[in-house]
Amino acid sequence: MSSVGIVRAFELLCVGAWLAGLWWVRRQRHPVYAGVYLGSSTLMVFDWIFNSGWFFRVVYAEPFLPLWKMQGVVQPLALACNYAFFFGAPVLMLVHARERLDRSLGAWSYAAVFGLGAGLDLAFEIPMVRLGLWTYYQQPAFLLGGVPWSNFWYSGMLMTAAFAAARLAVRWGTNPVPAEGGGGVVFLGKQETWWRGFAMGTAAIWSAFYVCLSVQLVWYGLTQPWVASPRPF
Repeated sequence: MSSVGIVRAFELLCVGAWLAGLWWVRRQRHPVYAGVYLGSSTLMVFDWIFNSGWFFRVVYAEPFLPLWKMQGVVQPLALACNYAFFFGAPVLMLVHARERLDRSLGAWSYAAVFGLGAGLDLAFEIPMVRLGLWTYYQQPAFLLGGVPWSNFWYSGMLMTAAFAAARLAVRWGTNPVPAEGGGGVVFLGKQETWWRGFAMGTAAIWSAFYVCLSVQLVWYGLTQPWVASPRPF
C-alpha cells in the first residue's frame, strides 16, 4: 500500500481540484450547474456501493483521512472531492460547450464524451493503483494495469449519461412554466425557478449514476471476477 506522503499529496490534489471546480461553478451563476456540482459532490455514497465485495471489490490505503468508517472499511474524504471534480467539472464544461460540440460533431458528440470518460479513467486510475492508493481484488484476466478493464467503459458510460442528463436539466430547468392555481397563467417566481433548476441539476447526476450502476451490475452478475479480499463486505 501507499506511503503517508503519497496519500496526503493525493488528498491535497483532490481538495484543490474540487475547490477549483467550485470556483468555476460559482462564477457561472447558473442554478443547474450548482445542482450538478452538488450532485457530483455527494457521489461518495455511490463510491461506497461501487467498492463493495459484489462490485469493484476495492480497498483503499490505510493513511486516507476517513469521511466515515464501518467495520474497519474507510470511505476517504479525498474520494468525495475526486468524484465531484471528475464527474462534475468536466461534465459541466462539456454541457457549457454543448452547442459547439453539436455543431462540430453532431450525434457523434456522445461518442466523444464516452471516449473522454473512458480515456480519463484509464489515464487516472492505472497510475493511482500502481502508487498503491487503492487495490482491486479481481482475477488477473479482468485487470489492466491493476484496474478492471470494465471500469473504462463504465466510466465512459457514467460520463455520457451524466452529460446527457445534465444538458436536459439545463433545457428543462430554466424554461418558464406556469404555476399552479387559477386566475390565468402565472409563471413561477424567480426564487422557485432557481430551486427548480438546482434540484434538476442534482437529480440529473444521481439518476445517471443509478441507471449506469443497474446496467453494470448485470456485467458483474455474469462474470463474477472476484478473488478473496480483506473486505468484510
